Amino acid sequence: MDAFLDNLWERILIGLDALASGVDVILSPLEALGPAWVIAILAFATVGLTRILVRVYRTRRHDALKKEFLHWQSVREEAMKHEDREKGKAMAKNIDQAKLNKVYYDYFFEGFMKNLVTTVLPILSTIAYLSRTYTKENLAAKFGSPWVFTLGTDFHVGTLFWYVVCVITGFLFFTILSAWMGRKKKEGENN
Repeated sequence: MDAFLDNLWERILIGLDALASGVDVILSPLEALGPAWVIAILAFATVGLTRILVRVYRTRRHDALKKEFLHWQSVREEAMKHEDREKGKAMAKNIDQAKLNKVYYDYFFEGFMKNLVTTVLPILSTIAYLSRTYTKENLAAKFGSPWVFTLGTDFHVGTLFWYVVCVITGFLFFTILSAWMGRKKKEGENN
């Protein structure tokens, strides 16, 4: 079993190295812009990919749990509308204990796992790539400075800090863009 797992891990490592080399080839023309632009473009591409994955990736289990949760939530709300307030609370408590709490936990956990796959995993994969590719030594060799850029003489910006700033900026940009597009769409429907 150990030999199998060692062999499997070696194949995974070879695949990841090939993937990183492919990304290096794709990004090499952009390196003329400097490391700050390459990292910013990579961050915006990662944010765009996560936005697409969140919309496209769905599991049947998550959809079924959402449907079941909404069903039991509406049953609970109907129970709370009962004429006898105490009896309504008791029925709602029974619904909570019997089904709603379990369904909510399963629905929450499935959504959490979906979020890990669609948002966190691409961001962490990009961080791993940047940590491997844009080390201080590699930055100094390729661009002449161990930092992505320097503000003044005392403030040096490193690879991961700049990536995090760009990812946050990317999420803000896409959120504002979505709100603006939604507003434009709503205005178009009203006219």
